[in-house]
Amino acid sequence: MILSKAISISRRKRELSVILLLMLLPLSLGAASFRVAAVSDDPGYNAMMLDALSVLSGEVTSPEAVIARKERDARAEEIREAKEISRLRRAESDEERTDDGNAEDESLVLEIAEDPFSETEKNFLLSGDREAFRYLMYRENLDMIIAADAEEEGLMTSLELYIDGDEVYRSLYTSDGEESEFMNLLSILLPRLKNEETVIVRSSLPITAAIEADGERITPVNGLFTLTRGGHRMKLSMPFSQDVEMTFDAEEGAVLSAEFVPVFSGAIFVSSVPYDADLYYQGELLGTHTIEEGRVPFQITAARYGFSPYTLQSRIAMDRVSIQLRPAWMAEEDIVERAKTRFYNNLLTVLVSFGGYVASGSMEDIFPDASLAPVTALAAGFGIVQLVELVDSMFDYFQAARLGI
Repeated sequence: MILSKAISISRRKRELSVILLLMLLPLSLGAASFRVAAVSDDPGYNAMMLDALSVLSGEVTSPEAVIARKERDARAEEIREAKEISRLRRAESDEERTDDGNAEDESLVLEIAEDPFSETEKNFLLSGDREAFRYLMYRENLDMIIAADAEEEGLMTSLELYIDGDEVYRSLYTSDGEESEFMNLLSILLPRLKNEETVIVRSSLPITAAIEADGERITPVNGLFTLTRGGHRMKLSMPFSQDVEMTFDAEEGAVLSAEFVPVFSGAIFVSSVPYDADLYYQGELLGTHTIEEGRVPFQITAARYGFSPYTLQSRIAMDRVSIQLRPAWMAEEDIVERAKTRFYNNLLTVLVSFGGYVASGSMEDIFPDASLAPVTALAAGFGIVQLVELVDSMFDYFQAARLGI
């Protein structure tokens, strides 16, 4: 297995040598762009690398970035000298080189190159081939290539991380440790893209909050962003809340947090069933169904005699609220049991009363001189009354059981 992998890597190097001889592409340097490409054979880790680069987006201030730009210029010069270039092409290249010679004094901005390599080229990069890194950085005008060879082994992932052909990190981690792995990746990339005055800040604000630092908009990635060390003027805003302006001291481990004060959400119309229920807004009785100036968050309570009160709480601005009250008897936990007991008691009484009527009628037929007619009539009347009660209790029992309470 190891031998076949070594043969495969050797074959890739020979293929790359042929590519280097056949492909001669001009160089076009971006004066203010620091171009970075991320390559991984694992989609999850590739997304993690892009998130880490997004956290470190913006101006590239690391001294290593300036050195990398100089090295890229030097490599481009070596390739220029090794090729046969026309005098016009050489003059244009010299002019480009003169324009890019001030890269050290210019502001470099991180730019992420989106999938510029073929599958064969990715395999060379993932094997750590330095010549592949050198050539592809020149061809794609890249300042940095990050390649992560991540192989899953069950729940574990073995990782080899290369930056510009140098192995800078090797680890074995589980999916449960992805957050710590992300922080490890950030700690590796931070000194290569930012200077020593840059720190990573964690945000505990809601995802809907907008953040401005010294007048510049900041978008956290996975709740993280970067600031230069020291104090900053922060402006935080969130829908339906007052803006928060504060001074924030950025240091290692700093956490940005704030408490937002709700603002008026406007008029709210409250409809209730029954319509004549008493309405309370923030604990105060309303004389109408309209709230002129509703605050977020708000609390509305509806109450009426014979019904269970209901309270609605919301942190979202609304212009219309509907509340339907339930009869108080529906809130009793034993209503089904009581309805069943009443039904069975009435059923038993009906059976007894009609049984007495039948028995009395039979005795009257057997003993006509016993004068049992009044008893038979009384039993019949009582049975009819209980039959009506039985039908009423049967419907009550059915209704309670159908409502499921």
